[in-house]
Amino acid sequence: MIYIKQLNNLTVKYVWNLEVAVISNDHLLEYIKELDLVFSRLIYRFRVLFSRYTVDEITDTQYTVLHSLRKGPCNTSYLAQVLGVTLSAVTALVNRLHKMGLVTRERKESDRRQVWISITDRGREVLKDVEAKRYLLMAVYLSKLPQSERDEILAMLKRILNLFARDDILEDEMLNE
Repeated sequence: MIYIKQLNNLTVKYVWNLEVAVISNDHLLEYIKELDLVFSRLIYRFRVLFSRYTVDEITDTQYTVLHSLRKGPCNTSYLAQVLGVTLSAVTALVNRLHKMGLVTRERKESDRRQVWISITDRGREVLKDVEAKRYLLMAVYLSKLPQSERDEILAMLKRILNLFARDDILEDEMLNE
């Protein structure tokens, strides 16, 4: 568990109740707050646009499930982890997708408690249509930027994603304190 506490002009970061870093650079803190706000607004705008133009097909969450299932069958626990929701929420979501004919449910003989979800051919078609609309919407907006800036944005986002995927960074922070 990570939490941050403000003390006077210093920010103290704790990981698993251990003080691991003191951030005194107010500029860095303001930058992080602004970055967080920009990411939040960007995600919100994506969702608003995508839901406006794909409302007749599926929701953003349903899109995420179908996209995950494209790679192969998944159990409900995995989908709950991907979506960051409870198993009961995934069950309700899968039930809706099943009623729409976009997924199938199957219990494995080896463990009847586990339900495996697979995308149907109709689900693949809907996913393909929704992706085409999503990509077109993104192209309309991102075409307003020069190619060089689009390349820079993608490269930076990839580096940031790789950075946040590294577990060793928090481990190093804990060891260095």
